[in-house]
Amino acid sequence: MLSTILYVFLGIIVIALMILIHEGAHFLVAKAVGIKVDNFALGFGPEIVGTTRGETRYSINWILAGGYVKICGMNPDEEVKKEDLPRSYRNASYWKRAAVVFAGSFSHVLVALILFYLIFWPIGFPVLTGRIYKVEKLFELPDKSKVTSPGYICGLKKGDLITKVNNVQIKEWSDLSRELSNNPGKEVTLVVKRGDTTLEKVVTLLDVDGAGKLGIQADINDTFIRRSNPIKAFQESAVLIGRLSVGFVKGLGSLFSLENLKILAGVSQRTQESPRSIIGAGQLAVQAARRGVSDFLFIIGQIFLFIAIFNLIPLLPFDGGHIVIIIFEKLFHREIDLKRLMPIAWAVIVVLTLVAIRLAFLDIFKPIPSP
Repeated sequence: MLSTILYVFLGIIVIALMILIHEGAHFLVAKAVGIKVDNFALGFGPEIVGTTRGETRYSINWILAGGYVKICGMNPDEEVKKEDLPRSYRNASYWKRAAVVFAGSFSHVLVALILFYLIFWPIGFPVLTGRIYKVEKLFELPDKSKVTSPGYICGLKKGDLITKVNNVQIKEWSDLSRELSNNPGKEVTLVVKRGDTTLEKVVTLLDVDGAGKLGIQADINDTFIRRSNPIKAFQESAVLIGRLSVGFVKGLGSLFSLENLKILAGVSQRTQESPRSIIGAGQLAVQAARRGVSDFLFIIGQIFLFIAIFNLIPLLPFDGGHIVIIIFEKLFHREIDLKRLMPIAWAVIVVLTLVAIRLAFLDIFKPIPSP
């Protein structure tokens, strides 16, 4: 029960922080391009304290779970005063409107980039060595048949440290995986350290869907901290954001796949790849925090990046929907009546809210076990 409360609390904190950063970015860019901002609030609900500076009301509200910004003319139901029309959102140029809308998601990507950068440098992150935890006696092929694994045939043992593959130095497990994968069905020479003894093993790898396999598992307890230099860390962070973004887009595309619908209906069991609610994200963050700072920052960075991608879904009320409208109006020189699109926006909100509630229920009462 206590752990569930902790997950919920952490989930609320993460949501609040993301909302505040997101709305703050809309606010700053709107101010920068000259669009009037009526309100900027920390929290929701009734106002505790506030002040008006210039044309904007700044306030702290009772429900401290994020914040909001009210940009003049952005709400289609808002009656804009005549004197405010020139500086309203609807009368702003296309690029100004796009900048304001995109700022929210961009701020989340920027936060993710900063967090990933800190992981690569200066904090560093744990990396698996080439030490073996287990040698599989039998290796299961894609057709479900089993063969004796090459690692077992050549006499590898638990605790062995593979230091070279075909004279290529192995510093970490990813090096080992890459070299093995690049030699499907080929004979390779392994240099293995067993205690104080150095051994040489010649073995023919399996060819599994074009990748070489040895039939061994990594020792997750044998790690070292790897740090990049300040310049390379930026490059690695950008590459990581690109790779994760592609995965998130694919994941969103399969949110309503048959398999995920079965999971939501309770027919199929959840896996590590199954969608989670913000409660599930909180569970991951707590588990990561127990493993160390770098793991915790990595999970938080992924959450920020996912929300950025999620917000760019090309449907109202998301930022992506507003961007699509801006592009349409620019290309066809026609103004879209947002009021006519509100039923679609509400339908999207209702469907995604139901999905979020169902996922939260599953994360609380049927959580995905730790890997």
